[in-house]
Amino acid sequence: MRTGNNREKNDQDDIAGLLERIAAESGCMYLSDLRGFIYRERFRLAVTQIPASDYPVEEWQDAAYYMVGSDDKFKTAEEAKQRILECL
Repeated sequence: MRTGNNREKNDQDDIAGLLERIAAESGCMYLSDLRGFIYRERFRLAVTQIPASDYPVEEWQDAAYYMVGSDDKFKTAEEAKQRILECL
């Protein structure tokens, strides 16, 4: 039996993606709510509280594109996070 491999897969499944985490911490029911600015202050608070180091730069970059339309290429996760905050 390979329980170690199964446990590792389940652990990975439990880790939410950045967009899902922002949505959950903002109280949004749908990811598509992140594209609107109705909950702007909630988004800002959620993004502020998430350490940039929790996610790779690519995931922050995707979030910046999805949430605020920024298609810039960032060198660090912190740069991408800051762009999101600037636009909210």
